[in-house]
Amino acid sequence: MLSISISRREMLRLGLLGGAALLVPLERASAGMGVGHHRMRGGMMGDGQISSPGAVPFQVPLPIPPVLSPEDTDSANDYYPITMQETQVQILPGLMTTIWGYNGVFPGPTIRAKSGRPVVVRQTNYLPVGTSVHLHGGHVAPEMDGHPTDLIKPGAYKDYVYPNNQIASTLWYHDHALGITATNVYMGLAGFYLIEDDVEASLNLPNGNYDVPLAIQDRLFNPDGSFYYPPFTYATLMNGVLGDTVLVNGAVQPYFQVANRKYRFRILNGSNAREYELALSSGQSFVQIATEGGLLPEPVTRSTILVAPGERVEVIIDFSPYAMGSQVILKNLLGVGSTADVMRFDVVGEEEDTSSIPSSLRDVDILSLASATRDFRLSFDRMQGLWVINGNPFDPARIDATPRLGATEIWSFNNRSTMAHPMHIHNVMFQILDRNGVKPSPGEAGWKDTVRVGPRERVRVIAKFTDYTGIYVFHCHNLEHEDRMMMGQFQVV
Repeated sequence: MLSISISRREMLRLGLLGGAALLVPLERASAGMGVGHHRMRGGMMGDGQISSPGAVPFQVPLPIPPVLSPEDTDSANDYYPITMQETQVQILPGLMTTIWGYNGVFPGPTIRAKSGRPVVVRQTNYLPVGTSVHLHGGHVAPEMDGHPTDLIKPGAYKDYVYPNNQIASTLWYHDHALGITATNVYMGLAGFYLIEDDVEASLNLPNGNYDVPLAIQDRLFNPDGSFYYPPFTYATLMNGVLGDTVLVNGAVQPYFQVANRKYRFRILNGSNAREYELALSSGQSFVQIATEGGLLPEPVTRSTILVAPGERVEVIIDFSPYAMGSQVILKNLLGVGSTADVMRFDVVGEEEDTSSIPSSLRDVDILSLASATRDFRLSFDRMQGLWVINGNPFDPARIDATPRLGATEIWSFNNRSTMAHPMHIHNVMFQILDRNGVKPSPGEAGWKDTVRVGPRERVRVIAKFTDYTGIYVFHCHNLEHEDRMMMGQFQVV
């Protein structure tokens, strides 16, 4: 197993520690990433970004990421080899886009794992930069977590061991390299990782071809079709990079042909910074069945769903009320112009539907407030133009919290700013206690690993730290904020 870690001395040399000094080195680093920093030709957006070449929505079918089969199995593990490599794909009509993909595809291939059955993924890096693979939502040993400084250098590989001692849930894997996570993910380094178990399988939910992952991302494009990742300015530092083109599973606003029956959709907001408030153009409600950490206690009917970067939500849409030929658009109520429509569902077939939505889904063990040993408070601020936590930019030599193994803790996220921050804690699933003292909505009543903390909002979560000691990180999942040091470390002791 080959890997490389960045030392504190190397980080200081690269400018990755300490205030605003990191801005110029990081911009230089991203400029060499292979992302298009071409001279801006054509229309300009209001924030100074280029206007991507136009693509007519609903012209291409929804791609479904390929599901990997294990290359080998034994009595203990399933083994998957994955390569990180550069290739060209057609995203815009008539143009080719260079992407960095797991196995050369965008998004990466899906792994379907069984709860309790370990998986070993050998990640080989054929890219020109160091990478680190994080299983987002995974409960794993610290050396398998994809720490930002634990890099796979070009030409090397690392074996990631995932025990999958978790209930059925929709996870995803993506790059997590220090200071360049945003550009690496923007280039395509993300994919689904689905854990399945017998409890979920017994519920008769839509499955097989009717269980569909949807990775929603946004991008900017140069006139030649390459990705455009803008240089860092005050606007991109504050807000993150916002694209003007919405992609689902790597396709621009695709259409998906459905039958007049129920479908399960696993929705991932894989964008760097954009939030989506999802709704159906027909006015029909979603039936939400799961959050990041698995099934909710019971289904929740919702007319709109707000999804922040890094969050996942699972919904069932029943197309049986629609006549043949009906078209239903998945809308983004926060979008304007080209970002207002996400994709379209075309009802084209009649099929018998034997699936169901049970009134009860899964028992969720509620973590007891009385068992909490500490209330750990974190505030979000700006320092020298950077987003920071508790007044400190990320420093790999500093430990910000030391929960004890087996302890239950309350973490309070206090957002004193005027923009939202999606906070992600590695290694644990947590439950939301309250938002500004108010209990969370039923759609947030399950296990989560990422929580949107709105402007001027305080969100309290509760988590139990089990199985592993060692160092993990927590951070904002606006990837530009994360790269600009809105991240801390905790060590389970």
